[in-house]
Amino acid sequence: MIEALKTNLKTAAVPLIYRYPPVGLQPERLALYLYGLLKRAHLEGDVAEIGCNLGGTSAVAYRMLKRVGWKGQYICYDTFGGFVPEQFDVDARLGTPSSKRNWFQANSKGLVAKILAYHDAAGVRLVEGDIVKVKPSDLSSKYSAVLLDVDLSVPTYEALKIFWPRLVPGGVIFVDDCPEGYEWKAREGYARFCQEAGLPEHYENGLGILEKP
Repeated sequence: MIEALKTNLKTAAVPLIYRYPPVGLQPERLALYLYGLLKRAHLEGDVAEIGCNLGGTSAVAYRMLKRVGWKGQYICYDTFGGFVPEQFDVDARLGTPSSKRNWFQANSKGLVAKILAYHDAAGVRLVEGDIVKVKPSDLSSKYSAVLLDVDLSVPTYEALKIFWPRLVPGGVIFVDDCPEGYEWKAREGYARFCQEAGLPEHYENGLGILEKP
């Protein structure tokens, strides 16, 4: 009830609270992501952002891509209601503080859509649900770039299994929250996938990066 009230209040006050795009990425990671998109704007394929929270990064990236003539589709996948409990439980056993369990709950697909529209990014497509259980009909056949920002190890690993085969040659996947020893355990999911797929781990400014040859 409290989270729903917070969401309703934020939705009603979008022009006041979200005058500027609510970007969640650290500045150095945002710079790498945006540069990575620009370098691949000529590639065929859509862009996916998994774990968009309030859509601030999506708004900035989408508007940038459209300004340089990109013709693809920008798709955001999110629960729009916080973490999947059993997925958080796995990382709690790995050391993620239980105090983070309820982060990102005061959100909704409607709120994010309103924020995106306010920032001239209404063309971003929103797909609601657990990425581990995403429907094939909600996936594109080709992606040129993917930002994976779900914080937790299980959805990170499972999302990489879904999106890596769909990445076009020259495409890239950025995995957020990968500093060594971090409270979030996305790095564990990224490392597990790399090991199983026989791919080298590469980290830059806290991002795990996979590039398709």
